[in-house]
Amino acid sequence: MKSTLPLALALGLFGALAQPAEAASLRISPIGVDMPAGQRAASMTLVNTGADPVSLQLRIFKWSQANGEEVLEPATDMLVSPPATTIPPGASYTVRVARESNAPVQNELSYRVFIDELPKPVDPRTVGQGVSMVLRTSLPVFVVDPKAFAKLSWKVWQDASGLHADATNSGGRHAKITGLTVRPDGGAPLVFGAGLNGYVLAASHKRFDLKLDPKAKSLAPGTVVKLTAQDDNMPVEESLHVESQ
Repeated sequence: MKSTLPLALALGLFGALAQPAEAASLRISPIGVDMPAGQRAASMTLVNTGADPVSLQLRIFKWSQANGEEVLEPATDMLVSPPATTIPPGASYTVRVARESNAPVQNELSYRVFIDELPKPVDPRTVGQGVSMVLRTSLPVFVVDPKAFAKLSWKVWQDASGLHADATNSGGRHAKITGLTVRPDGGAPLVFGAGLNGYVLAASHKRFDLKLDPKAKSLAPGTVVKLTAQDDNMPVEESLHVESQ
């Protein structure tokens, strides 16, 4: 039986942005890896910008989507090296992700690397002076067919929990969705978030949820809406009818 983890464990950064990541005293670049299918390994650079050493644990999980939700399970065909390290102040360190198989890739493979900052040793003189927070960062890794592309179809519906936009990706490459907005015909835009909304993995579907003010007017089935977003730098624009659910 496969062991799976809810993606709610992915605290902190959850997505590949265009620039290096920086959280607490750790800078990571790049913060997402697209590895061509014929390539066996790729690397990321971790930089400790703080004044103290930082100890890290690194793990990699197979990433999929089922019933519109995110699923993680331990990866058996991809490794991250080293699994743990300590980076001195001001120093940088190279981390590698590598495939353990050279089997042909028929569909895009998707993973997430988790980088956890380990708690510093407790000084008994400081016990009771507060809780020490640690960093957890989650980064996407894809093994891609450079010729593949995402192919999205959308549907929108509303229920008591809010507004929902469901994206189905029938293509062979992930879609990275930002700035997802639904605008009713003649109404104000309903914004799911101006930044990164999430990924729709290859041959998968993903549901995006937006809580609405209970006092807001509901969108009846059949209402015409315009859905807009960006997939990387490609515009997404669909005219849809709100569906019953």
